[in-house]
Amino acid sequence: MTAEPVSRQPLDDERIDRRVARIRELMARWAALRPGDGEVWRTGFSALTEAEVVAAETRLGLRLPENYRRYLLEFGEPAHLLMSYAGRLVAEQKGPRPAEPFPLDRPWAGLSAQITDWEETEGTDFFEDGPGEFYSQFDDPEDAFYDLPAGARYTDGTLLLGATRSHFLARLVLNGPWAGTVWFDSFGNDGELIHLADETEEFHRDYTLGSFVDAQEWLPLAELPWFPAPEAGPADPAPGDFLDLTIAVLCRRVRRAAAERACDRLDPTELQDAQLRLRSPRAHGFPAGHTYGSLASWFSGWVRDELLRATPDSEAAGRLLEPALALPDPGGRPAALILAGRWAELAAHETDTVPDDRRSAVNLALAAELLDAEPGPLPVPTAPDARRPDSERWAVLHTLARLDAGRRQRCLDRMPVPDAAALRPLLEIAALPADAEALDGLLAGELSGPERIAATVALVRALHSTAAAGVPDPALVDRLCALAVAVDRVGEVFDLLAAVSAGRWTDWRAAGAAGQRRLDAHRAPAR
Repeated sequence: MTAEPVSRQPLDDERIDRRVARIRELMARWAALRPGDGEVWRTGFSALTEAEVVAAETRLGLRLPENYRRYLLEFGEPAHLLMSYAGRLVAEQKGPRPAEPFPLDRPWAGLSAQITDWEETEGTDFFEDGPGEFYSQFDDPEDAFYDLPAGARYTDGTLLLGATRSHFLARLVLNGPWAGTVWFDSFGNDGELIHLADETEEFHRDYTLGSFVDAQEWLPLAELPWFPAPEAGPADPAPGDFLDLTIAVLCRRVRRAAAERACDRLDPTELQDAQLRLRSPRAHGFPAGHTYGSLASWFSGWVRDELLRATPDSEAAGRLLEPALALPDPGGRPAALILAGRWAELAAHETDTVPDDRRSAVNLALAAELLDAEPGPLPVPTAPDARRPDSERWAVLHTLARLDAGRRQRCLDRMPVPDAAALRPLLEIAALPADAEALDGLLAGELSGPERIAATVALVRALHSTAAAGVPDPALVDRLCALAVAVDRVGEVFDLLAAVSAGRWTDWRAAGAAGQRRLDAHRAPAR
């Protein structure tokens, strides 16, 4: 062991109640702010039943820590909220020794004498340079542990939540004084095989939360007057507690979401300053690193909101152009120009701004058709490796699906054969009529990648046309709700779903549960 032993008593009911209430508040704020990447909708938040929790406890052979248990019963699985990779659901846990006592009371690395000898031999600092090399001398990571009770393993009494963005394994302790805390299993990475995920001290705060959540990439903007202030965590923090870490992660996500909404109101100069700070954090007092990015996710979120808008608004679409033109990265400009109907500028952007090997023949053909240009030579096919943002593909399908069939065909005829061949099946999905037969066919298959985007266009078109037609058939509404689940857009289109269903569902979670049942029934194999 490498540190003095520490102790901790699990939270009592009153402290758990306060934390659960805070999580409830933060989740509601996050959902209302709608982060630009839409992650809030994909995270789930579907509470487990008492029977499901008891079944997990029976399989694991113990009662779950009360803080984790309460979270499951109120909010559902935390794996996809907290974990960046390989989130493990409690129903999937198959740990061989979860009921055995958790044997640790302090962080672990290796024998101090071994580490000192290694440092003297290698001439370097163990915790900065050498953990991977140091541990390579062991055939098994457990060989680095010493002084454990006979027969004990360092993973005893833990449940694996998943992997953090730093590729640490996050383990929830299930019993003993540290029940309900999260420990990092970071063998061969940072020098400590397992240590408490403590964010109560400044040294650990960014390290711990940086492992769980990427929202820190916006911290170079923190000194700007429009950037939101930090959210408060628990007044009585408990080191490494699962609920405290969840609150801390949600505070970061809410703060980023609030910053994204503030970006909606910035002028071009302010946007350019923000982008510069994100792209060159070292110049503003922050270390360089891969955690710093750009405003791309915010802008993509704005485009997404326009494409999912319950009531089309040409002025709102036009406002997309200001940030699209202000930001130095022109990747989002085509989508903004398409949504604003600026066809001449779209053609000029593709021919004058985009390199030849990134040019979109689809965008050029679309602009030519909607400018009523005379048919000319087909543009050069889009390079196979020229990746187009999903928002751009979505905007193209959104526009083409609203043209009459003849004009859609003329647009396809203007494209090179490879581009038309790739676009045609997607356009067939996007332009599907809002009837039971067409929707049944769409629901029968898995929808992912470009097909998911095309099906989302079909969903929004169907919701708009169904709302405009008056009182809809409940069976059609069931199919539309199932399609919203299939494309993972229930929360984002809930206002439209509520309008066509006469308020059948209390919230988007209830609609999601109903849509999932309908989708499962539709895809169930015939007996």
